[in-house]
Amino acid sequence: MKFVAVIPARKGSKTIKDKNLAIIKKKTLIEYTFNEVKKTKLKKESYVLTDSKKIKKISKKYNINTDYFRPPEVSTDKSSSIETIYHFTEWFLKKNNFDAMILLQPTSPLRNYIDINKSIDIFKKKKFDSLFSISESLEHPYETINLKKGKKKIFYTIKKREKIFRRQDFDINSHFINGAIYIFKKELILKKKIFSENNHGFYLMPKIRSIDVNDLEDIEIVKNILK
Repeated sequence: MKFVAVIPARKGSKTIKDKNLAIIKKKTLIEYTFNEVKKTKLKKESYVLTDSKKIKKISKKYNINTDYFRPPEVSTDKSSSIETIYHFTEWFLKKNNFDAMILLQPTSPLRNYIDINKSIDIFKKKKFDSLFSISESLEHPYETINLKKGKKKIFYTIKKREKIFRRQDFDINSHFINGAIYIFKKELILKKKIFSENNHGFYLMPKIRSIDVNDLEDIEIVKNILK
């Protein structure tokens, strides 16, 4: 089975200016992904999907392919991942072929090459059509509340929580998609999908490697973990 890895990294960001270039312990955020990719089975088939000259320059140091040009229409705040992936796929298939794609978001700097390789092995062994990395929930959904404006009463997000008082009685085995690894077959992409409803798998990652950087607080958390 032939895989191709893509690392989407547009130059803009709403939460942190130039987020993918944010410095964490003398390296940019995106370099943590580049560094792990070069240790994997994907090192010869890895592409950065970016509209940033700075990111392309960094990519070349790690031998990440920069041939693809990410156009403005799939580089806006409103552009979805599937739009970018679909555009890349159309470009790639004109000169090459693949069976499945691995999406690695640069906002998961603690995900390592072992996580990537194990995900590939599970995907191949179980013959899944799609696979996502997941982690045990940091906060259980029974413990989340909805703060309604002007109200002082506690409103649980899940109403059933009102009748359950002990954590050991929680009847939901809660996990979340941590955004670190996505694998999906080419056929799904061509249908503009990345998730198979009938043949989907999961790779369980530890909480400590599942931080998804969205704001400045997340960056500080990553810095402290790396210490």
